[in-house]
Amino acid sequence: MPGYWLLASLGKRVLRPGGIELTKRMLECLAIGQDDSVVEYAPGLGVTASLVLEKNPREYVAIERDAAASAMLSQGFDGNPARRVINADATDPVPLPDGFATVVYGESMLTIHSEEKKDQVMAEVSRLLKPGGRYAMQELSILPEDISPAVAESIRRDVISAVRHPAWPKSTLQWREFMARHGFEIIAENQRPVRLLEPERLLEDEGAQRAFEFAWNILQDDVAIRRVREIRDVFTTHAQNLCGYSLVCIRK
Repeated sequence: MPGYWLLASLGKRVLRPGGIELTKRMLECLAIGQDDSVVEYAPGLGVTASLVLEKNPREYVAIERDAAASAMLSQGFDGNPARRVINADATDPVPLPDGFATVVYGESMLTIHSEEKKDQVMAEVSRLLKPGGRYAMQELSILPEDISPAVAESIRRDVISAVRHPAWPKSTLQWREFMARHGFEIIAENQRPVRLLEPERLLEDEGAQRAFEFAWNILQDDVAIRRVREIRDVFTTHAQNLCGYSLVCIRK
């Protein structure tokens, strides 16, 4: 089981590398309002979606490849035609018209795709966004910007081994260059340490009750104890070289 679904199965809801605080900073910079048509890639458990829907955008469409997550998110929309989920991969063309959205965002989504597929995703994002529309991301990033390719590749392999899922994180400089190459102007950036499984971050992200339940669920399963320790250890070992990184951009 990939690490993110393992953590979710144990009761963790916030699975973004920079935690809920980085998500909130990203959304603050996006400034979503009631006139916006929003597309979210890979909503997962819907934590960010719930924050966005509090802004009551004109339309909200989620693109989620996992059928179970899609069904769960759809249940909360009560048939509202302005709130819907498309069950598709981020690299697939989606049945929405060109220039549908004023806002598109995704978290922990680009990192898990190869460079070729990252380009495919961004081509579709560009198609969906109106000129002048806003795009935001929160992804795993490697530090420092001038890190040697060999060291970066070693870190990447350690992350893959721990989370049991392919990952291609970029340096912060590479993420900025990537967005510029796809025709986006960066208007805001933020970063936070990856402390996904540290006690203080668990309390911040989940609240005391959920954090306690998550810890309790781990302790009931020897396999979960081992897997969670592996994930925590890799982020601790590479704490100085990994961060959650967010960019907010304008489509030129």
